[in-house]
Amino acid sequence: METKLQTNQNIEMKSKKEDSVRTLLNIIGFLIFGGLALTMITNPPHSTKEMKEFLFFIMGSTFIYYILVNVYFLGELWRKVVYTTLFIIGGMSIFIIFYLSTSSIPH
Repeated sequence: METKLQTNQNIEMKSKKEDSVRTLLNIIGFLIFGGLALTMITNPPHSTKEMKEFLFFIMGSTFIYYILVNVYFLGELWRKVVYTTLFIIGGMSIFIIFYLSTSSIPH
């Protein structure tokens, strides 16, 4: 008699709930950043320099948002990367608040 050996295969199954949450977050991001882009029509900036800066802000924020949302759903290790990135962004924001409140801005 000969035994048949089967290898152990690790298969990760994505639940429908994860896919629906991912889709929901992508739709929410589209609405948020689409709404920001629409404000250029409803309340136009005063100069082309302001318009360029606002567009760069929207594009940068959109890029960071979608990268973090989609990397989050890659696996457990990537979730830790997303949490660490959010922690760093939050820490930098708090540092910038204190820096700008204590330093004078020449006009």
